[in-house]
Amino acid sequence: MNKRIFTGKWFLLIVAALLLLLGSCTAKSTTTAVIYSQPQLEYRLLAKYPDVFWCDPDYYPVARTGQEQQNAITKFPMIQSDQPEFSAILEQLKIADKTDYPDSEKLLIYKEYKKLTYGVQMTAGDNGYRFDLRTGNGQGQNIIGSINFWGTITETKREAIVNSCPICLTAGTLIDTPAGQIPVERLVKGMTVWSLDRSGKRIASMITKTAATPVPLPFRAVRIELNDGRSVTASPGHPTAEGRAIVDYQVGDRLDGAQVVKTEFINYESAMTFDFLPDSTTGLYWADKIILESTLKP
Repeated sequence: MNKRIFTGKWFLLIVAALLLLLGSCTAKSTTTAVIYSQPQLEYRLLAKYPDVFWCDPDYYPVARTGQEQQNAITKFPMIQSDQPEFSAILEQLKIADKTDYPDSEKLLIYKEYKKLTYGVQMTAGDNGYRFDLRTGNGQGQNIIGSINFWGTITETKREAIVNSCPICLTAGTLIDTPAGQIPVERLVKGMTVWSLDRSGKRIASMITKTAATPVPLPFRAVRIELNDGRSVTASPGHPTAEGRAIVDYQVGDRLDGAQVVKTEFINYESAMTFDFLPDSTTGLYWADKIILESTLKP
């Protein structure tokens, strides 16, 4: 047999075998490619950007003793009902899926839920999601990009930004005063607003302090609608007259004598949020006809 022909045949056989092997590996890698759920993708972003900045409504602007644990217990059924997110949280915490969870684990799960809810903003796209997040406390960065269903992260924009938690009321919120309703951003120290004393009586009260805080975008405010037609929009942690953050209210709850019929997060595009302090003993005032409490202290 011609040696050259023999060698050529073996060469062709080897090439064919390699091609078959490569095709097999390619097919295998295609069929076993992992497609992640949205919460799993959010965790991949948090792993890449561990110093993500967000405002915790249980601690800002008013920290209340025991409130986080109580919210962890109250919100647990709602968190558990979102199976993809709940599964991702359990996987992250290495907690087994089971029937009953102690309060200590509910707190851990609630902390993760808040991180996913407030830490990363996700918008669905054709091959995954567009993300928008902030990193660093104080002088930080706003990062925009995309993440596909397989977890590949692509940054499209990064810019310097000052990260701080906005305080309270959105621009345009109408405050009750003896002179009529005035937008919160137009209030100044020395003006008079309606407030309440400790007996619940309406009184005229002088403003002793005002505050305006820059809003680092993106920021989501909470809008609450009541069954009597009233509604108010504020930062998630803004306290009501009961001392609860407005983000804690759910459909069916009572607020200022009426029933909550709708709650939603809305994108807040204005540059500032606002608050003020009346000199009454309660620090209460009417914002869009709903009684709220100031976040400022004397």
